[in-house]
Amino acid sequence: MLRTWLLVAPFTVSAALVALLVMIPVTWVLRDIRPIYQVARWLVRAVLWVAGIRVETHGPDPWQAPQPALYLANHVSNVDPPIVFLHVPRVAIMGKKVVFRTPLFGYALKMAEFIAVDRKTPDSRRKALEAGGDRLKRGLSLLIYPEGTRSADGHLLPFRPGPFTMAIEAQAPVVPITILGTREVMPKGASWLRAGPVTLLFHEPIPTRGLTQKNREELMRMTRTAIASGLRWSRP
Repeated sequence: MLRTWLLVAPFTVSAALVALLVMIPVTWVLRDIRPIYQVARWLVRAVLWVAGIRVETHGPDPWQAPQPALYLANHVSNVDPPIVFLHVPRVAIMGKKVVFRTPLFGYALKMAEFIAVDRKTPDSRRKALEAGGDRLKRGLSLLIYPEGTRSADGHLLPFRPGPFTMAIEAQAPVVPITILGTREVMPKGASWLRAGPVTLLFHEPIPTRGLTQKNREELMRMTRTAIASGLRWSRP
């Protein structure tokens, strides 16, 4: 906890503020999100290094997956999104609406076509899924957590059907990801980071070409089975 308050938090706030103040105008002038996206990758990598979080990846190279793709992962920590973001091609991420209200940072998320979701409003979920489907059809990949919220004990929660409906409608492949170790470095409800190892297990992409909504439950089962298999993984 002391490391977070003395090193990680000051570095994150100051670096993010400088990056946003510089890169938002640059992105706005160029009409190209790639510069701020690359700076965001650098910032995430730097914050993880300062925090002492070491990330390993195993399995098929996610950069070689057919694009656009729907990356679906288990969810146990607030640090999950930035870690996965760092290790996959450009994606839009669905996140809490409150995050989008953060000055500068929220504006940058909108520029990157991230999608705000208000969990308390069913209509917001529907609109978010529609927005996600639109991005997939335009060629932009998505990162979604099909459980819909973080698991407090690390066990998989029931999957929501929305992401699978979206994948089938867009005929976009699903790339299952198992995240290990983030619950230890930042448990649910914590506001601090601990140093430690994190592992991302990428599974084989699941094609959706030719599938219809009649196949949705099977697609959900296959994805859940892949992610769950990774929870039993142990470091070689």
